[in-house]
Amino acid sequence: MIVSVLRFDLKDGAVTALGETFARHQILETAIQVEGCQTLVLASPQDEADTAYVLGLWRDEAAYKRWMDHPSRSVASDDLTQLVAGDFDATAPAQQWQVLHAVHDAG
Repeated sequence: MIVSVLRFDLKDGAVTALGETFARHQILETAIQVEGCQTLVLASPQDEADTAYVLGLWRDEAAYKRWMDHPSRSVASDDLTQLVAGDFDATAPAQQWQVLHAVHDAG
């Protein structure tokens, strides 16, 4: 199991627009359909108004690679580029973390 962590450094006030962009393009809804994708979250730290993360839980690296190769992965690239401060590479992979221990809510 791996966790993908994709950080967005955003322009001032763009956090809400990022959420709207993800919803409009159904980015997470598309990615969750990829075999081996277990959980996806778009979140922003409460104390950082210009940062957001996409956190994904994937069965294995092969599952995440299927998302990286998915034809719809870059559908919102132009919209996202307008929200991000600095350079943004829509094709860049997220940072991958190895899960050392996990518990899940059975309900």
